[in-house]
Amino acid sequence: MRNQFLTLVNHDADRETNVMRSVVFALILALASAPSAQAGAWLREKGKGFVSTSVQTTENNGSSVSFYMEYGLGEKVTIGADITYDTEILNYVAGADIAATTIEDVPIGSGILFARFPLGPVDQPNKWAFHLGIGARYFEAEFLKAAELGLSWGRGIQIGDKYGWVNVDSSYNDAEAPAKARIKVDGTVGLGLTDTTKVMMQMFNTFEDGQSFSKLSPSLLFSPGRGRVTFQFSSEIPVESGEASLKLGVWTEF
Repeated sequence: MRNQFLTLVNHDADRETNVMRSVVFALILALASAPSAQAGAWLREKGKGFVSTSVQTTENNGSSVSFYMEYGLGEKVTIGADITYDTEILNYVAGADIAATTIEDVPIGSGILFARFPLGPVDQPNKWAFHLGIGARYFEAEFLKAAELGLSWGRGIQIGDKYGWVNVDSSYNDAEAPAKARIKVDGTVGLGLTDTTKVMMQMFNTFEDGQSFSKLSPSLLFSPGRGRVTFQFSSEIPVESGEASLKLGVWTEF
């Protein structure tokens, strides 16, 4: 879940049950209130671009870094890249007959090059877009080819004299074995408090290999000076199980 973007917005069985609950909750967040680093349903103006980078650390010293970029190639085409790399703290049993358990850092990552296109008129309050992407995942010390298809919806909102935005992003990412297909449904609600400060609440939902993972992520966005650079201070809090984390991000427009 950018300054120029926000200005534009201101004006303008068990697994199935878990999936449905998370999707519904994300939609409720969107509809009940009024962008994430990935601007989902909004396309970049031709010749305009955006870059975000972030670092994140967990309670047990796991870490991750991310890089996201998008560029308006044409009025109805935005291209970009979405790259993440992180280490997960996993418990490994040394063997079937060995009770000892060790803890190791396991690096994983993914990289997708994508193109985003609008669905329907771009001058309507409700924005719809889809994206197609190709790339790879880094899993078990090897790179595995991957492809991605995504659908996004968003719109600007107003609460009193404050302007904000809502965004829901979904994606299906399929990679070579042994990696599993992954479905993501993320909801974002943001609101501008002042000319330099905004708040944002996101919910990240991931469904992979018969399991579901959900996290809530509150953020404070601060844009000093001319507002071309935005600092993101946020945390991610697991809904059921997992590690909480802290994140620092920097967004830049060009």
